[in-house]
Amino acid sequence: MDNGANSYRRWLEGDESALTALVTAYRPGLRAYLCGIVHDWALADDLTQETFVKLCLKKPRDKGTASFKTWLYTIGRRTAFDWLRKEKRLKRVSLDDCFELAGGSTPETELLRARTTERLNAAMETLQPQHRQILYLIYFEDFTPAQAAKILGKSSHNVSALLYRAKDALRRALNEEVLFDEN
Repeated sequence: MDNGANSYRRWLEGDESALTALVTAYRPGLRAYLCGIVHDWALADDLTQETFVKLCLKKPRDKGTASFKTWLYTIGRRTAFDWLRKEKRLKRVSLDDCFELAGGSTPETELLRARTTERLNAAMETLQPQHRQILYLIYFEDFTPAQAAKILGKSSHNVSALLYRAKDALRRALNEEVLFDEN
């Protein structure tokens, strides 16, 4: 049983501090993941809060078929897509607004990091939403392909193919940007 599942079980048994531990541990990553879906930090905050409210009010049982984090992200993803279906609109926000750079390095390193991040974000914005999601889950949130498959509701084979296509699309987008900058 992973630490999140243990904390959730303790909370179901009445330990209020366990819920605080869950929110503290999983809120930042879940919020960033949901921002990648809805492209709005404020809305991602609301959806993250709604995900935890669902845990508190509905008290769903974790069947233990996946890690707690995978289970929680699946609930968050469903919450986001429910909202998108209700609103029937997609808003686009730059990934620059979704990712914050860590401080503490030299100005030259920060400039290089900022340029690299800018190029990556620009390339990511050109990708299909599913490609952005799979790359974010695997490379920013460190989910395994099997966990990402559960979150996305796809088979492991489909996720492997999607990840291959997403990396290829990102590689092409980055190469096109380099060629465009040189001309």
